[in-house]
Amino acid sequence: MLPAATDTTNILLVKLIELQFNETEPPSILSTGPQSTDVQIRWVNGLWFSALACSLSTALISMLAKQWLQAYLPNVSGSPRHRARQRQTRFMHLEAWRVPAIINALPLLLHVALLLFFAGLVVLLWSVDLAISLATWIIVLFAYAFYFASIAVPLFYPDCPYQHPVTDRLRIWLSPDRTSPPPLLEEPINTTYDARTCAATFEDAIDATALAWLFNKSTDQAVVSSALRAIAGLPRDFSALRILRDAGALPLIEHGFQSCFHKDTTVDLQWHLVDPESAQLYCRAWMKLTRGTAEQWPFDIVEPLWMLQDLNTHPDVAAIASCAVALSSFDSHMSQWELLAYLARCTAGETQLSETTQCCILDSISECFVRWEMPLAVIEDTATRAVPILLRMFYLTEDLPNSRVRSAAALALHIVTCGGAIDLGFYMSEDTRRKQYCELMIEALSAIVTTPARFGVQDGLLDIVSAELARLASPIVAQSERFPQRLRTVARSSLSTLYADGRIAQGTVPDSILADVLHLLFPPAYLTQPQQSVFVTTLVETLETSSHPGITNWAVRLLEVLLSRCSLAVLQAFVESNGINAVVRAAKAGVVDSRRLQIDSLRTLCAFIASATQEYKGTTTSHPTLKTHIDTLFQSDFFDTLCSIVASRRWWLFEVSGHWLPAIVELCRIRPNERVWQPVFKTFKEFADRNVGEEGYSETLSHLEVIRKVSKEELEESGSISSSEVSTEYSSNK
Repeated sequence: MLPAATDTTNILLVKLIELQFNETEPPSILSTGPQSTDVQIRWVNGLWFSALACSLSTALISMLAKQWLQAYLPNVSGSPRHRARQRQTRFMHLEAWRVPAIINALPLLLHVALLLFFAGLVVLLWSVDLAISLATWIIVLFAYAFYFASIAVPLFYPDCPYQHPVTDRLRIWLSPDRTSPPPLLEEPINTTYDARTCAATFEDAIDATALAWLFNKSTDQAVVSSALRAIAGLPRDFSALRILRDAGALPLIEHGFQSCFHKDTTVDLQWHLVDPESAQLYCRAWMKLTRGTAEQWPFDIVEPLWMLQDLNTHPDVAAIASCAVALSSFDSHMSQWELLAYLARCTAGETQLSETTQCCILDSISECFVRWEMPLAVIEDTATRAVPILLRMFYLTEDLPNSRVRSAAALALHIVTCGGAIDLGFYMSEDTRRKQYCELMIEALSAIVTTPARFGVQDGLLDIVSAELARLASPIVAQSERFPQRLRTVARSSLSTLYADGRIAQGTVPDSILADVLHLLFPPAYLTQPQQSVFVTTLVETLETSSHPGITNWAVRLLEVLLSRCSLAVLQAFVESNGINAVVRAAKAGVVDSRRLQIDSLRTLCAFIASATQEYKGTTTSHPTLKTHIDTLFQSDFFDTLCSIVASRRWWLFEVSGHWLPAIVELCRIRPNERVWQPVFKTFKEFADRNVGEEGYSETLSHLEVIRKVSKEELEESGSISSSEVSTEYSSNK
């Protein structure tokens, strides 16, 4: 397109010749052939330079793409799972940023460059020779007709070998709802997410898409089988199962399960097991993908599943097959009972099942109970079978507090005993199960304690219930804000029943746990009068046999509440179980160990005195039992201990005048002739003199004046001491 020096020279020579001949036109020998116009020259140059630009751009982008793919090569270390996640993450980013589309577009650039070059060639030859131009144009036309035909034909004939990236894209654009072609020609379902919009990689989605990529892309059947069996090992709370289902994993798993058997079609048409371990993994993978759905086990492979269920040589394999059968037949209770039979044999030591298999059985039982629609009688019968087995599992795993079996058994026990609607999806996470373990067990065990006969629980199993429920007292006491009041009340009521029955006592549970149990029982739940008597007797026995400070403190406090305004039967139970001496010993131990224990012990004995005197005054005739109770009190070391405690320490005067002296005054009114009143009056008078002017001082003097008058009158009337001696004694004390 630029002016050439030879062209200028040629033009000048032509002009010179024209002048020499003096003619307006040059001779015929000077005439030239066809000349290209400026428009044609521009078209040719434009088309060819565009072709050149496309070719060079293809080379440049190819080099860049090669560098991108070089970074995709695995160059990380770590576990196989970590490396797989790294590879899948990079693959998902390549997909999100359209790297495969860019690479697929590179040949199109070369095709366009060739088209532009041919077009420029045709334009160039058009002004030179029409015949040659037409021949070239026809050849180019046929070539590109074949090119476009190879793109269009696969749209109508998917099995045509003329595959092209443009064809796949056109197929998606023209028929987005078109049924997917066979797996060999199928594009993998888009299960990725836009990596550019994600702040962090979702690990479950990465794992799912990696597995889907493997079993959809790999042509090695061993790799496909490994990817499908790996679904069995996914965590229970795996959240990306939908990706695997959408990727077509379920029919592949069913086909893989069928490949673990050989069907003899020559003689007996029987299925023969080839690979039991792989069949187990396929079963577990199928259960994971169908859990919570209405999917049923395919009818055409039910027979090999039943055969696997009867495999006695591989108990784990047979148990997993039984789980698949149970989850496919919610309308039959026999399959659920079969699962209970496996657990029963496991707890009895007749068979050995792995922890994974036990958890799978327990989860299947939970799902069956939640989704069951059976008659109430069948559900009750199943609960009676299930609860004893689950309790034995807790007994066998009591030394494994972090076992996954315990958390799964806790959920199953709660569902069986408490019933009601429950969201199993909330309890898929192992962390959630462990956090909710105490709440689930408290409600379940309390339901068993309330109606043990309903669940087939007898003496030995009740001991297991007692031990498990007692262990839960410690977290309730230590983390009281975590548990609602309703749950604390339920636990207190059940523990009260078990403690009164003697199933929770020193020796049956550790001392620290027993102390927490008594702490939780304070204040005691509502008890009937017979229950109160039994409860008091049990508390006194605990007080006499234990030296643990926590047990002693809470036993004394509970006795104080139970003896306050109690009935004659409770008083009798307290005295006959030697409760007076037991509490007096606790008060003496408080001299060394605890000032609080001294106060609680004296309050307990004063509560006993108040209730006894109230009962005594309420009877119209002399009651021999009450007289015996009061005699026992005077025969004990109570008054000596009382005087020594009051004299040994500085007490809050209001405690003395508000809790101790009122009961003692009432006792003095009933038994004024006892000689203990003189040292009692003297001790309390000296104590009052040390606390002149404090709160309760005047009340203390009033109580002491009553003791002085009542006992003085009785002594004078009995004649055991002269009136002058009485006046001298009390005057000196005063």
